Amino acid sequence: MPEQIFSVASVQHRVMGQQIRLRFADDIELRFTPAEASSLSLALVAVRRGISPEREIYMSPIASDEAFVGKVLDAGISVSRSGEAIELDWLAVDKLASSLAEAIG
Repeated sequence: MPEQIFSVASVQHRVMGQQIRLRFADDIELRFTPAEASSLSLALVAVRRGISPEREIYMSPIASDEAFVGKVLDAGISVSRSGEAIELDWLAVDKLASSLAEAIG
């Protein structure tokens, strides 16, 4: 896995309060409410552990113009946005799920 394929941080919005910012590279950013970040984290864990038979994770965060669309593959998840795909192996999926949960606090 390339180093720093994504970053997760807790940020404050002046009106909406706490948000969880997920960045892929410099130009791909999603902002989740804590509840949305929690749902996404749980969904990632569920497909990673084989608990969920879902083959796609879709989340349209209220504070973002873009949606999180993750196609579940044998080797991980492919996150797509505007025709681009970011491949996350299962180790990166685990890290993303735990980073989202930790950012919620």
